Amino acid sequence: MAILTLPPLIRPRLALKQVIENVTEVQSTIATKKLDTRKFMFVMASIVTLNLLVIAGINILMTQDAFTLQKLKSDRNIALDEKDAILNTVNQLNSPSNLARVAHNMGMVSATKIGYLNYSQLSEVAVP
Repeated sequence: MAILTLPPLIRPRLALKQVIENVTEVQSTIATKKLDTRKFMFVMASIVTLNLLVIAGINILMTQDAFTLQKLKSDRNIALDEKDAILNTVNQLNSPSNLARVAHNMGMVSATKIGYLNYSQLSEVAVP
């Protein structure tokens, strides 16, 4: 009880000392909070940067696949064009007028009379 009833000269000094101690404690807690905030901001910035790099990598891979797909489509179109050109050449060579011309050049002549074979009227079939 004697401490609570300090003389008036000591009370203001004690109060001032307590205020100074409280200010230093508050300043130290504020400094640690700032330090924690800086760490947090650094971690968050690192995470955001890492996410952006991952997204950029995925985008690069997708772009490369798109170029590969475009090249494959171009190759397919070229192959289809070559196939059409070959089929047109075959159709021209198999046309009746072309076959008649080639046969005539080989020395063949057109048949004057067409003869049909009727297997039901044959009595004997010679097997070679």
